[in-house]
Amino acid sequence: AGVPLLVLETALPVKFSETIVEALGREPERPADLAGIEALPQRVEVMAPDVDAIKRF
Repeated sequence: AGVPLLVLETALPVKFSETIVEALGREPERPADLAGIEALPQRVEVMAPDVDAIKRF
């Protein structure tokens, strides 16, 4: 806790569920570890697209 992290991720199908439903006619499977993720607190730091700024962060 209290340690700054830089998190990058690729998109899971569940992030585009409307498109999946349109293409396949069903909701995409949601990984169990993402259940209820919308209810968790979010901590966001918006940064300029600047490598040096990211390194300083």
